[in-house]
Amino acid sequence: MKRYHYLSPIILQKIGYIVFYIFHKLFVRIEFRGQENLKGLKKPIIFAGNHTSELDVTAMPLLFPFFSSFFPIYYVAATSEVFKTFGWRNYIYGGIFFNLLGGYCVYSGHKNYAISLEDHMRLLGNGNSLFIFPEGKRTLDGELSPARGGLGYMVHTTGVSVVPVAINTFYKITFWQYFTRKRKVVITILPVMKKEELITASNPTVEDFRASGQKVLDRIGRVLTK
Repeated sequence: MKRYHYLSPIILQKIGYIVFYIFHKLFVRIEFRGQENLKGLKKPIIFAGNHTSELDVTAMPLLFPFFSSFFPIYYVAATSEVFKTFGWRNYIYGGIFFNLLGGYCVYSGHKNYAISLEDHMRLLGNGNSLFIFPEGKRTLDGELSPARGGLGYMVHTTGVSVVPVAINTFYKITFWQYFTRKRKVVITILPVMKKEELITASNPTVEDFRASGQKVLDRIGRVLTK
């Protein structure tokens, strides 16, 4: 059985919390809204957000109090092959580096959610918090991309509820914009969406799973357009 890291993600996420809290608050003028929607929630839970930048994951731990029971947060990550065009980051992204931070890659190419999301299903089954980008990739144009089916499959199979997170926005932020406080980023935690709201078919298909993820993105999109 694959080993899932606990100590390294919680330690590294706490260190990252301190570092990025200071940086994001000092430079990018980050603001968090909707923390009241976390009240009463317990693990396992899935957090699902739109994907605007590599900086998205640095802000996610800041949604919670420093000593929140939601830590460590595990992530659905892309495979190492996706990062081949990322320059020097290609040498560290994916694999054990992501595992130590709490990120576990999908097993792509199987066309079978049970295989592709095996690690993430087990993490949820063990009562953990999981973060996923339903689009499956970063936006290329600043707009939301169609949802993939992984989120819907996990909701259907585990019955775990989803908390949508609207990130508005790190998209195409430059070093100049970041360090000169030219950009304000607002991240909003939205009310929980339960399985009954997301999956209505008794024997859902792949299209039903995608439609489930799309409901989450549509909820996020309504906040982004305000």
